[in-house]
Amino acid sequence: MVNRRQVLVSLAAPAAGLIVTGSDRLRAAGTAAPAWRIGTAIADITPPLEAGILMSSGRGAWAPFSGIRAPLHARVLLVQSGRRRVGLVSLDLLGLAGEAVGGMPAFKERIAANADRVIAADELVLAATHTHSGPESLALSELYTTQPFRDWVRSLAERIGAALAEAARSLRPARLAAGVGRAPGLSENRRIRTGRGITVARAVRPTDTVFGPEGPTDDAVRVLAFWDAADQPLAVLVNATAHPVYEMCLKQVSPDYPGELCRILEARHRGARVLFLQGAAGNVNPPSVSSGAEDAIRHAETLAGVVDRVLKQASPVPGSQLALRWRQVHLPARDRKGQPQAEPLRATLGAVLLGEAALVLLPGEPFVEIGLAVAAASPFPLTAVAGYAEEYIGYIPTDRAFDNGGYETGPGRWSRCAPGAEGALREAAVELLKSLPCPTERTTQPGGTHP
Repeated sequence: MVNRRQVLVSLAAPAAGLIVTGSDRLRAAGTAAPAWRIGTAIADITPPLEAGILMSSGRGAWAPFSGIRAPLHARVLLVQSGRRRVGLVSLDLLGLAGEAVGGMPAFKERIAANADRVIAADELVLAATHTHSGPESLALSELYTTQPFRDWVRSLAERIGAALAEAARSLRPARLAAGVGRAPGLSENRRIRTGRGITVARAVRPTDTVFGPEGPTDDAVRVLAFWDAADQPLAVLVNATAHPVYEMCLKQVSPDYPGELCRILEARHRGARVLFLQGAAGNVNPPSVSSGAEDAIRHAETLAGVVDRVLKQASPVPGSQLALRWRQVHLPARDRKGQPQAEPLRATLGAVLLGEAALVLLPGEPFVEIGLAVAAASPFPLTAVAGYAEEYIGYIPTDRAFDNGGYETGPGRWSRCAPGAEGALREAAVELLKSLPCPTERTTQPGGTHP
């Protein structure tokens, strides 16, 4: 492949003095038949109030919800190119621990069965938005052992499967375009260096000597959109980075800002389905925590404005190669007391190729430095890195963070990795990206084929 990084040179901004709309760019791409076929669907996955909210990971405490501020959804995008299919599912959930869903491979098989096998389990990607006002689905407490939670998990597989089947029935031609915007001020590195060590931003005291954040943030907003023949968006993937914690511990079911973003954009673009892919947000927060729904909605409105500007400048994504590849990596691990553990932590990561754009799916809560490094090393001109995908394995801090300590480094159920996990995950993700085929290559992809 030649000059991959020049292919989408206009993604971030058009040339000076030139106003080019997304529709103009799509028309300029030519009149050839669209290479993609896509279908979308949405399912309500709101839990019963008894399948409650995480109140403290350290204490393993949960509490029943007191009400529903807004429903939770599974948003489905089924992509087909030739006879290959990939199903992307964005879930308004905290995450999915294998222990909480009866094992991740078995859970995905149940989804595929409930979808009438329109897609194979290994063609299916599950990614959580990480809303902290969804059910405690990380097995950090004993909630997952209760009957209301078990019943909800069973219905979750059924509803995701039904949505995938619906998406398969609605497949239609589409073109793919992409772009990148910026949303400064919506995210911050929450690990603050002070005279008494690392503390989260909201716990800084007036008397603290503050040296600043431990690391960077990521204010990029990466957008991939499938368009119909009338140049209207059919599906929009949004990748941005910040913990959805505006409604944390408020005991109201809510999708927080990611769900509000999808609701706002879907209202503006009738007929479009919007999927949010949370970035590598392990150490990244929004400006406030537990401040309520108004701040979540305000964050979503600002982010929606950025997405709309990107859509107006989106550039066609060359190529029509579709691929999904998985890799298992063994990460150094610790026990709950922080002692080195001989048995490694097994993590599954994935990579999706959409023409000349790529998605990386990382498990657990990777620190933002990991996401930035993976994207920078990618051979593709546009790479979106998502965390909280597939099976939850806790925080994946940097080696520097382990040296400095702090909540994210544990030890505990929420932090089982050991120093060295950063490098192992980053290396595996980059190798997986580089294993994806060039659009001109003829290769056999994993998973089944479809008519």
